[in-house]
Amino acid sequence: MKMKQTIPVLAMTAIMAQSTVAFGAETFTDLTGYNWAKPAIENMAAQGILSGVGNQKYAPAANVTVTEFASMAMRAYGGKDVAITLSNEQGNLEEIEAVNGNYWGNTTICAAQKFGLTDRFGLDKARWSEPATRAEMATIVMTIAEQMGEEAFEIKDGIENNIGDYSEVSSYANDMRYILQAYSNGILCGTDDAGSYAPSAYAKRAEAAAIMQRLVDPSKRLEVEIKPAPVLPVPDEDNVGESGVVYPKEGDIGPNGKPITRDPVTGVLGFGNGQKGGIYIGIKSPLSGATIQVGSDAWDDYDNMGGTYTEKNGYTFWEPEWAKIQRVAVDKLNREHPANSVAIGTKADIYGNIITNGSPAFFEVVDFAGINIWNPL
Repeated sequence: MKMKQTIPVLAMTAIMAQSTVAFGAETFTDLTGYNWAKPAIENMAAQGILSGVGNQKYAPAANVTVTEFASMAMRAYGGKDVAITLSNEQGNLEEIEAVNGNYWGNTTICAAQKFGLTDRFGLDKARWSEPATRAEMATIVMTIAEQMGEEAFEIKDGIENNIGDYSEVSSYANDMRYILQAYSNGILCGTDDAGSYAPSAYAKRAEAAAIMQRLVDPSKRLEVEIKPAPVLPVPDEDNVGESGVVYPKEGDIGPNGKPITRDPVTGVLGFGNGQKGGIYIGIKSPLSGATIQVGSDAWDDYDNMGGTYTEKNGYTFWEPEWAKIQRVAVDKLNREHPANSVAIGTKADIYGNIITNGSPAFFEVVDFAGINIWNPL
């Protein structure tokens, strides 16, 4: 459904500028540590697209709710009073208030009927007060953008090559088109080096501000260059499993577009030269038709496969491979940094190096029955 009247970009900017005094007068005092998001938060607040939670707080680390995110997206195109205008058009605000009582988001819910979003989320405030998943965020923001704005958001050919968890994204039938639109246009993109979209994850209010800025200011959007399609593994005598599945081997091109190497110390395939695993994701079983993804169990005997395909801090490996990686790292730590010689709480990365720069922690020194040990996290 398209609105009868779209709002040109210049008119939209003028509308948002009118709210600068009301919203921009507030200075948020809780943005320490969010330098990357501070400009977007302050700019979007000044334009009336978002507001704080009171007492000069923005709560950047809080999950953004469905109501909050929908309200932001509407304001991005129609100004700070757009929900009131649209709810008046719908004409059933009193009915929603009778269901939800005195809820600040009633007008947003009422206005959302204009875009068909209540078919997805209903009218009850309980659902609208839940944190928005990244799949839901794509649906909300792209639905509103398509119906209120003039910009056409095309889906780039081959965008699936950029999405590390495309097999998971493709299972979100109701959201998939919107996810691909948002990803293609640099509004919502990957969350890790593999470009995974993480459709079930929640986003923080800080991220929501950045998304809104990308929506209204194309110069802030992320550059999206289509990656080449991954080269499928070629069978030889060493990489065909018992079920007939053809698995990656050393030298094949991995999901990141680089040759797969084997770590010289652990022997783990896909862990050489700083690789983070994930080389089995998307491989299809000829028996069941299912694809390997995080949480899958091994189908047959090949290389170090076995147990569950596990993800930690962006690294993905089979459980036996995790065991090898951890054993080598702990041996190195005990050799170079014995637990009894460092403070409790000292952390180390996946390679057994003491963390000094905020890298993801995989090991920590803990007190176990009066003895300091390196403990896998």
